[in-house]
Amino acid sequence: MAFLVHPVFDIMIAPRKILIVDGSATNRESLTQFFTSLGHVVVEARNGLEALEKAPALQPDLIMMAVCLPGLNGDEVTAKLKRDMSTRRIPIVINTGWTTEFNSEARIERAVNAGAAEVLYKPFQLPVLRDVLRTHMLNAVE
Repeated sequence: MAFLVHPVFDIMIAPRKILIVDGSATNRESLTQFFTSLGHVVVEARNGLEALEKAPALQPDLIMMAVCLPGLNGDEVTAKLKRDMSTRRIPIVINTGWTTEFNSEARIERAVNAGAAEVLYKPFQLPVLRDVLRTHMLNAVE
């Protein structure tokens, strides 16, 4: 098994599995390129039902979940995954393009109530994505 040197803490970690759930092929591709460039294994889901099928079998170390999805929305999928004993401990980062001051607090509250570990806003900033990895991937190592 190959190991990666963690860029901040200079420790060896095994590549992690990340499930990217987004209805946009462009968004999935961008996140996939970023995470695979760091040596991680990425699996994609195009909608909430696909995520609910893949997550228990894959047991990813992190799930990046869009809010707007075909069928079930990201909050609904997150809540279902958090109720499932096999997936409840997987950190889920909700990502959204809704950034207006009017609805940002309500958006965060819905995501947290569903069980999200964090909320990110699109477009993604690479330093923010790296911070998410540091936070949630190192927690998986410990």
